[in-house]
Amino acid sequence: MMSRTMRGAFCLVAPLTLVFLPACSDEPTSPPPEVDVFDRLQAIPGMVVTEENSGVEGYRYFVMEYEQPADHGAAGGPVFRQRLLLHHRDEAAPFVLGTSGYNVNPTRQRIREPASFLGANQLFVEQRFFTPSRPEPADWSLLTIEQAAADHHRIVEALKPIYTGKWISSGASKGGMTSVYHRRFFPDDVDGTVAYVAPHSFGTADSRYIDFVGALGSPTCKDTLRYFQREVLARREAMLARIDEQAAMNGLSYELLGREKALEVATLQLIFTFWQYYDESVCPEMGLVPTDDDVWTFLDEIASPSLWSDEEFLTYEPYYWQAATELGYPAVEESNVADLLQFPGIDVPETYITPGKTPVFDASAMQDISTWISAEGERLLFVYGENDPYTAAAFELGNAKDSYRFLAPAQNHSATIVDLTEGDRAQALDALEAWTGVTPVLPPETAIRARRTRRDPD
Repeated sequence: MMSRTMRGAFCLVAPLTLVFLPACSDEPTSPPPEVDVFDRLQAIPGMVVTEENSGVEGYRYFVMEYEQPADHGAAGGPVFRQRLLLHHRDEAAPFVLGTSGYNVNPTRQRIREPASFLGANQLFVEQRFFTPSRPEPADWSLLTIEQAAADHHRIVEALKPIYTGKWISSGASKGGMTSVYHRRFFPDDVDGTVAYVAPHSFGTADSRYIDFVGALGSPTCKDTLRYFQREVLARREAMLARIDEQAAMNGLSYELLGREKALEVATLQLIFTFWQYYDESVCPEMGLVPTDDDVWTFLDEIASPSLWSDEEFLTYEPYYWQAATELGYPAVEESNVADLLQFPGIDVPETYITPGKTPVFDASAMQDISTWISAEGERLLFVYGENDPYTAAAFELGNAKDSYRFLAPAQNHSATIVDLTEGDRAQALDALEAWTGVTPVLPPETAIRARRTRRDPD
């Protein structure tokens, strides 16, 4: 850090009074120049900052790494660098702490709803143990919701001296879950939390999902999906051949899970994933599947077996570890294809963890979150999609204060505040204004329509 030397003189400004001034001059003194935000960020101990071209008008864009303890309870132990993506607007503007729950992609720039509505700064934090934000060697027992919450707390402590506006935490799906866990352990770090489509599962095979997914759609659509699911496994050899062709073309491998198991997992998750990202309008297309190529095309689009290839397996292993130890996981219905399965019961989180690791599920972790929300939670806002399978495990507010849960009609896992009914949307925006002191401004209707896609992952 650059050192600074005091310069000035003692000047006679009144009889027998000496005052230290920057200089003795008749010229008025000018205020010291403002320190650029890049320099302020770079001055944070343990922070490495790179400014890159911003893809968002009105923002500067910084890709940062922040040194974190692998174990927040053990001073002087191993450390790792956690990747952060910051869109800077103004140091006095509200600040949205985005909890990704997964990796963050430095090349994929966009401003999410809360920051867009509030004209806020936006930070996205990569979850610990998602590469490159992983300690080496990695002690997987340190991948817990409490350790991750402490990561976020240290980030808040580091950045709040710079960003003096109100703070909101926010995330979608697992990112929304992560924002709630952060509040559980450090409730005063932010002034409010907006969690989108965030499930709160109980156990590693939460049966609530089975009943919820089974009730989605018209009888005709349900029959179509069940028919298509059976067609995939009835054409097993043809589907495996196409997995091999895709693997050769894209350089994929299936050494960890195996292509046969990848096919069955994709088939089991097909109906769940369909409702997660699609809607009933696609059902008639799926009913017309006379050829192997047609079946493969739909399977590859909706629940591609490539999602369980080795690279994807390793990328998402930290999620499955958390699901197997604290977060829980949805149960899936097998009865429709039970006679066609070679690996029944395979779709549990332990399946997707590399050999040598022994996760043990701790049911008390999510029970503690439920208790905290009901007894002490405040300024929490949840948004869910009516047809999203993860709504089966929506957070319950209990006695939480100044907190809200909204359901976006006919929406799926991409549900947002703009998708709410007019009355619910107004209530959500009023909450944001009360928590930040800034009146939210929605984008034009054309912009809202343009951003909607079938599948819009974080």
